[in-house]
Amino acid sequence: MENLEYRKQLDPDLEERMQEIEQYTQNKVSQMTQNRVEGDIITIPVVVHVIYRNSNENISDAQILSQIQVLNDDFRRLNSDADNTWSQAADTQIQFCMASVDPNGNATNGITRKSSTRTSWGTNDAMKSSSQGGVDPWDTSQYLNMWVCNIGGGILGYAQFPGGSAATDGVVMSPQYFGSSAGGSGFYLSAPFDLGRTTTHEVGHYLNLRHIWGDGGCSVDDFVSDTPTSDGANYGCATGHVSCGSTDMVQNYMDYSDDSCMNLFTQGQKDRMRAVLEPGGVRRSLALSDKCDGGGGTTPSCTDGIQNGDETGVDCGGSCAPCQTECSDNLVNVSITLDNYPEETAWTVTNSSGQTVASGGTYGSQADGSTISEDLCLPDGCYTFTITDAYGDGICCSYGNGSYSVTDASGVLASGGSFSGSESTEICLGNTTPEPTCTDGIQNGDETGIDCGGSCAPCSTGGTEILHEGYFETGWDGWSDGGSDCARYSGSRSYEGNYSIRIRDNSGTASAMTSPTFNLTGYNQVEVEFYFYAYSMENGEDFWLRFYNGSSWTTVATYARGTNFNNNTFYTATVTLDANQYNFASNSQFRFQCDASANADHIYIDQVTITGIGVGTRTTENSIRPLRTLSEETLDSEYDFLMYPNPVKGSTLYIKTFNENSAVSYKVINMLGQIVSSGKTSSEINVSELKSGMYFLEVNDGEDVMTRKFIKE
Repeated sequence: MENLEYRKQLDPDLEERMQEIEQYTQNKVSQMTQNRVEGDIITIPVVVHVIYRNSNENISDAQILSQIQVLNDDFRRLNSDADNTWSQAADTQIQFCMASVDPNGNATNGITRKSSTRTSWGTNDAMKSSSQGGVDPWDTSQYLNMWVCNIGGGILGYAQFPGGSAATDGVVMSPQYFGSSAGGSGFYLSAPFDLGRTTTHEVGHYLNLRHIWGDGGCSVDDFVSDTPTSDGANYGCATGHVSCGSTDMVQNYMDYSDDSCMNLFTQGQKDRMRAVLEPGGVRRSLALSDKCDGGGGTTPSCTDGIQNGDETGVDCGGSCAPCQTECSDNLVNVSITLDNYPEETAWTVTNSSGQTVASGGTYGSQADGSTISEDLCLPDGCYTFTITDAYGDGICCSYGNGSYSVTDASGVLASGGSFSGSESTEICLGNTTPEPTCTDGIQNGDETGIDCGGSCAPCSTGGTEILHEGYFETGWDGWSDGGSDCARYSGSRSYEGNYSIRIRDNSGTASAMTSPTFNLTGYNQVEVEFYFYAYSMENGEDFWLRFYNGSSWTTVATYARGTNFNNNTFYTATVTLDANQYNFASNSQFRFQCDASANADHIYIDQVTITGIGVGTRTTENSIRPLRTLSEETLDSEYDFLMYPNPVKGSTLYIKTFNENSAVSYKVINMLGQIVSSGKTSSEINVSELKSGMYFLEVNDGEDVMTRKFIKE
């Protein structure tokens, strides 16, 4: 809704156009209700523009396709969680496909990728313009454009209602909310919004649906007759919640419930969406678009490139199994997003005899940051996938944000990007794996086998497995607050997004953040990658990464100011632990702990990734690399708290601190050093009694005392 108001300011005629569309929609829905005739299935071509700053944001093709699957399941009411709670639940007869032809008539997989240094994009459509660093939309009359980028500010996604400018038409989602964790493994997703329902919700807006509560109280409508009136959004899964004299439809895709709680559109919502796609509707051209296999208005088939439930369709002789590729062995995909030096990157796949069975690279003819994807058809057996970089600095993150993944039908077999000259991972396909052992890195039922002495704890999956990702944008992501000298922080010292965890001083565990527990018993290695920023650390002062082995804590890495890092600079660091050096327990943990001095020495930890490595080992050594330095202008107290307006002409001075305390204490001090006002507040200070002049505002948030000047006019 904020984006809508923004666009109304830019386009004075937008509101009038939307009112005309609404009048048409209501007339069309009335006709549908009076003469209920099921129409053709409408297929909408989709193009996904991925704009990324790091390898996590550069989500895989598999994660993107899992989102298209969710859209098809949700809009066709083929979702496995559909139930009979609401009898008005409906199949919208709308489905989606990845575009197979670009606007120039060239073949495409419907995915574009662009690297960017931008931390967040906001909701003012900058990602939709190449002149602002984003990607221009493909013809919006023929494609549903989706931009996947870090929006920031806690925003999961937003969409443009029908009637807006063609230059900004489409939907935008943050990468950690695009795709479904039920559709594969190794995806960059954040619960509880990890099942693809954010995009279902935003596409509902794109097709003219409003929020289920109508963005107002009981007197405000969502223009749908068969959805109960509500007075506000529902969160979590508040089934049975009553407002406005009726039970809220919290399972509707247009509420704000958790993904696992949503499961339906209603018949009335179907009518509204179909109205804009029917003859005379503002999005009719999309329904007629032929930019993907199957085109507009077709029914499912085994050759349309869309998974349609059980694949019952006109081309299947009544029914058919899910469509298959031509590979009769194991279909394996190698996907590599190149860094800024693609001519240095190559890869091989060798069999158990050491023979090369597939290879690729180098990629000097490819554009910097582009993605190559190759399908391999491999017989059952075990192989070694090796990726190499001729310069010896991997493909992430010094010169670009490259990454790679090797996947098959079971999920991710190998992945990475941060290595030196090469990285090798053993992968096993089919049913020719060795007898189960506790060290083969393969999950074999209860793991009772010839090498286990009768039985053993379950081993991890083969290849690599991301055990944890902490970005701290919506909370602590499972980490625990050590106490007085640890806090969740929002501000410029966060590497990714807006939030990070700040530890300071030397208060023991109170100066520490501690991870959730992990079962590491089946892994050969565990890799911890993190980003950090230091502020006001004195020479020689340090912080640690510690490991809990099931019985005691051990410091596994130490980083000291002046030796390993400098203040006011972002760094990325990687620590690799080997099972032959540390006891990998079923309740292992990690801890970042500051060991400086008690004078506001700060370390900001962000973007923590913990990866388990099963079969084989990585050659990655412990490393630390500088990334960027904040300019001197960003290092003053302005970035410890916000104060506005300044000068203040009215009676109120507003403040905002970058930690989570609900209130702070403050003092207003005149130029003679006298305290003229003091108190506690969460957001604003009354300065109406102050005389004109310059003052100091001293803010104490319980952890730091910060001072700034302001002028009262």
